[in-house]
Amino acid sequence: MALPSGEIVSRPMVVRACGHEQEFQYYAVDKYRAQRLAKFQKTRCSVCVEKLNEEQQKAAAAAPSKGEALAMLPLGTQITLTRKPDGNWAGTMTSDGKTVESTGEGAQGLTVALARLWLSTHGTPGLALKPPAPAAKPAPKPVPTARPAPTLRPR
Repeated sequence: MALPSGEIVSRPMVVRACGHEQEFQYYAVDKYRAQRLAKFQKTRCSVCVEKLNEEQQKAAAAAPSKGEALAMLPLGTQITLTRKPDGNWAGTMTSDGKTVESTGEGAQGLTVALARLWLSTHGTPGLALKPPAPAAKPAPKPVPTARPAPTLRPR
């Protein structure tokens, strides 16, 4: 469905999904006007879309990273993953007698999603957002000793 071109005959104000009124353009020749109008009414205005994106970015920044989420789980946490006939995964996480369930497309993503879900619903405030302690640096490798140059023997 391409945007029509030509003369604009009307510009009525139409309420969008976010509740704001915005101008919609009626073209003289537009065989897809009904479909364009329906899509226009189902979507949000650009200001509301921008606000929603900012909120989602803030929420994503506040969530613990993958490694932090898994490291913050209590010891003894049990995860059960099951692959369904449709190819998706279903999972259950139990820790401290509390259980959460979720589904996802991949096993690794589902594991992290379960960890974040458990922490958001059952995590203790003091436990949240504590990064794991950094690992100790390994000892430096010994410097190899110099070998004498090989001697050539005549044949």
